[in-house]
Amino acid sequence: MLYIQMKDKTIKDKKIKDVVPAKKKAIKSPSDKPFFADKSWKIKDKIFKIKIADLLNETGRQDEIVFEHKFSDQLPHLDDEGIAANFTVQSLDNTSLLWTLTDVTARFHETCDSCGASFMRSVDVPSYTARFVFEDEITKKKESVETEEVVLYIDPKAETINIEDMVVQAILLNDPFVKRCDACTKRLETIDDEDDLDEFQSKWNIIFS
Repeated sequence: MLYIQMKDKTIKDKKIKDVVPAKKKAIKSPSDKPFFADKSWKIKDKIFKIKIADLLNETGRQDEIVFEHKFSDQLPHLDDEGIAANFTVQSLDNTSLLWTLTDVTARFHETCDSCGASFMRSVDVPSYTARFVFEDEITKKKESVETEEVVLYIDPKAETINIEDMVVQAILLNDPFVKRCDACTKRLETIDDEDDLDEFQSKWNIIFS
């Protein structure tokens, strides 16, 4: 877009006289710094929807999707590189798709639960599988919702699926209960099992029968 300002407002024969370029103002980022000077302020790709109409129409068809630099609001501590992964999809029939997530990688800003230091935690998920179906098909077939298989739903109107929940679930399943930095992890590895057990002393006389 060309920014202009009028040096002389006189108009003759519908032509603007003495038009000179105006000075373009730098776009401001949320941190009130020029956009081009703030490398940390950038648009994050949070789109996980995929069109699947063609796949449903070709039973047995397989496709592969590779993505990187994806972000989710459900994972607020992701670093600036986001999530990278490979997806393989197979059309089972005209109502369901089998999706396999492989080689997912991500890094998170964490705080060590032992020493309180800040550190980066890496996540690597070798494989995670889910089946996408139409919700009414589950009702018709009376499939148990308690099955171990991960089942997610297809949007019937838009003929799309949203793989965000699948990606997030795969990552959170690898989320450790206790998060420790490398230094604390190495220190704990040197502690013998017996020494570790001696640290805990029960305050109650509990008898298991």
